[in-house]
Amino acid sequence: MQAGQVTGVTEKIEGLMARVFGCRHGELTRPFSREGRAYRSCVRCGAERRFNLSNWQMQGDFFYRNPSLSN
Repeated sequence: MQAGQVTGVTEKIEGLMARVFGCRHGELTRPFSREGRAYRSCVRCGAERRFNLSNWQMQGDFFYRNPSLSN
């Protein structure tokens, strides 16, 4: 395995561990919008949380998107 592959595998394992044992969601992305909704994502585990662009605040609980089989 090359260094880039090890990093990718490590990141996937960290994400899985965060989903199983919990994540504090301490590091979030900037707000993104897609298909008419805005959200922020946890950098570690990928959980998403709705984001209101009018008052610039997050809303609701974190959730995980269903994996796509089309990739």
